Amino acid sequence: MIITRHIRSLLLCLTLLGMLLLGGAGSVYAVGDASFPQDTTVSLTGADYIIAGSSDADSVTTNGTTTVTVTISSGQSLTLTSINGYQLANDGGYGVTCSGAKSVLVLSTTASGKVVVIAPNTSSTVCSSGTGGSGGGGGGYVPISTPTPTPSATPTATPVITVTPAPTSTPITTIGVMTPGQRGFVSLTNLNLKEGDVVSSPGSSDPDVYIVNIWGYKRLFLNPAIFNFYGHLGGFSKVKNVTATTRGKMVASGLYRNCETNDQKVYGVQVTGEDTGILHWVNTSGAQAIADDANFFKKVFCINTKEFNWYPKGANYTSVSQVPNYSR
Repeated sequence: MIITRHIRSLLLCLTLLGMLLLGGAGSVYAVGDASFPQDTTVSLTGADYIIAGSSDADSVTTNGTTTVTVTISSGQSLTLTSINGYQLANDGGYGVTCSGAKSVLVLSTTASGKVVVIAPNTSSTVCSSGTGGSGGGGGGYVPISTPTPTPSATPTATPVITVTPAPTSTPITTIGVMTPGQRGFVSLTNLNLKEGDVVSSPGSSDPDVYIVNIWGYKRLFLNPAIFNFYGHLGGFSKVKNVTATTRGKMVASGLYRNCETNDQKVYGVQVTGEDTGILHWVNTSGAQAIADDANFFKKVFCINTKEFNWYPKGANYTSVSQVPNYSR
């Protein structure tokens, strides 16, 4: 539902009326540019979330099930809290902090009319009792895994990045592709891995090199040149050898975002040859992307400017379903 009000001078009267009709903080409301004079509850599937009193924005929208969309301008600030400590994934690059067992997301901007889609993830708890400070980060686009950055890693091994079979260049829909959970993925800890580990299965049918995220998704390093753009990973000697079974529990994702420039656009990679590929901007809204693929935010990996500039750019995709699914 879309939450708006029209005349700021009626704030007090409408607030009192809303409390009488809605029972206080029982549902979302806003005035003018979506002002919230008191704590207000947003109910999505599986959990409630609190918009803190004194928050304001241009508008706040929820589809009632999975997402909250906030339009915010310079000088405004909106705080959203999960009392259960759930991941507050978003496509604006905003991180999550912990207040005890609560996860807190604070939106602000210097821009005008910035749109941020928040997609809470009830399967991921980033805060627990006794924690504080930084939580699980932003999520996909952003997030959203946090969009997922390419972090430093401390693995060991000597992998082979040269590959033999040529991957298909024909786009395959990502909708309906098995999730990591359906492949038996529980957590990286169960696989003796952590987020940001770089892995390979030399000698298997897929000796490619990947980096993994906490959701059980992995992104391909298409060739040695691209891998070398990330010197902080330590080079090939730091890649972890894993079994084909371990590697197979994680699902390949071809969704990238240039986090070095904080570009909010998400691109899908089309592998066109053994060491070549093309980037296509996925020109769709965050809300539509989630409607097409509920795990969209979990699949977005951050790349740097060198890698982004390495790829030629192809025609825009207009749907998540057009992003090719890479597999050997």
